[in-house]
Order: sequence, then structure tokens, then C-alpha cells
Amino acid sequence: MEDFILRLEERVRNLLKDEKFDECRKIIENAMAEMPDSPIPQNLMGIVEERRFEKDKAIRHYRASYSLDPTYDPALWNLQRLGTGNISKRCAYTEKDCR
Repeated sequence: MEDFILRLEERVRNLLKDEKFDECRKIIENAMAEMPDSPIPQNLMGIVEERRFEKDKAIRHYRASYSLDPTYDPALWNLQRLGTGNISKRCAYTEKDCR
């Protein structure tokens, strides 16, 4: 499962570089169906929505991610970043991005 998550995070990051939002959404939705209790797909969907300038949708996904696992740092990082308006900080795809 860990390899799947790493590949998912990397694939989303790479697709977003090319603004392939629909493809991102499709693979994240599949991941949500396979891992409904994981905060990771919700966080990634929040990043996609944020990149699409859909702040309210992004916040909803970040909150869903946080509610699934309050110890998952990327969700909290992204919520705080958007909540404070500090969008100069980069999105947190993974725990490493929170440093």
C-alpha cells in the first residue's frame, strides 16, 4: 500500500505541473474509492481544487482529510496555509513538504 501511495502522490504532483486537472481528479477519485479511510486522497484532491482556484472546495477536502486523521500533517499544513492566506507557502503533498 505504501508504494501505491508514493506513486499516487508523485503522479498527482507531475500531472499538476502540466495542469492536467481532469486526469488528477480521476486517479484521486479511484484512490478515494480504494482507500476511503485514508486522508491522503482527500488532501491531494484539495490541492487539485486549490490549483483550479476553487478555494472553498479545496478547504472542504483538506478538512475531510484532517477529520480522517488529525495527525496527518499535510492536511493541517494546507488548512492553515489557506486559512491565513499565506499562499506563498507551497502545498503539502506529503509529510516531507511540511518542513
